[in-house]
Amino acid sequence: MLRVSLIILVLSGSIIAYPQKLKLSTPSDSALYFYYEGWRQVMDEGNYSKAEMAYRQMMKHDPDFLIGLSLLGRITKDLNERQQIELHLLNHKDEVGGDERILLNTFIDLVKLTNQRETNPGEAPRQMESIFKTGEQSLLYLVHHYPEEVYYKAEYIEVLHRNHGPQTALDSLYALASQDQQTLPFLLGYAANLQAEIGQFTDALNKAEKLQQIMDTQSPKPYVVYSNIYFKMGKLETALEWATKALTFDPENIDAQRMMAKVKLELTKR
Repeated sequence: MLRVSLIILVLSGSIIAYPQKLKLSTPSDSALYFYYEGWRQVMDEGNYSKAEMAYRQMMKHDPDFLIGLSLLGRITKDLNERQQIELHLLNHKDEVGGDERILLNTFIDLVKLTNQRETNPGEAPRQMESIFKTGEQSLLYLVHHYPEEVYYKAEYIEVLHRNHGPQTALDSLYALASQDQQTLPFLLGYAANLQAEIGQFTDALNKAEKLQQIMDTQSPKPYVVYSNIYFKMGKLETALEWATKALTFDPENIDAQRMMAKVKLELTKR
């Protein structure tokens, strides 16, 4: 496992960052609009239902947009559709090159993993280790070359959390994200979650309060963040209330669903 100091060293100077966005191979401005709108809905708003709608609109504007299709494959709950998407992506991935191909390969792996969790759950943990290790290296490269791509940066922080734990992920978030990016909903909420995981509950709650202030009152995101913090604090009934509220705004919010399941499991152990 990498030490925090080594990761910060990598983040601080060994790779040059270029102020540009990753060019995606679609001629459709409308497809690009719905691509980023889907990211915004799922990451910032926590609204999985609207994100799926955005991705489906995106594909209507450009059915050949493979990066976009991979995101639809990650969010749809239809196993048959996901499997068809995985096969299509594997058959056509050579049509995409350059840095976009690096991103596409990462997203294809995540579609595969989602399918495997349902079709072969016994094998999924082993595949997860390999996929997240490869994904960490790919996303590390991309976030340094395209620092404006905040959603890829967010994915990278999530991978670091999975691979190296909350402190490494939190340190890297602060090293990677600009001051403005740190105030964006997903990174603000994720930082709160990470602080709660390492026991910094006051700071975590302060971030959650700030998040709630800047978000629409119908957004599930702040409610999921509060639920996670209170769960880490051991206040299970309060955590359940916040998760329940999140699901009233979007019943398809996967994070809220998982929180609800975790809280209920812990409550049965009492």
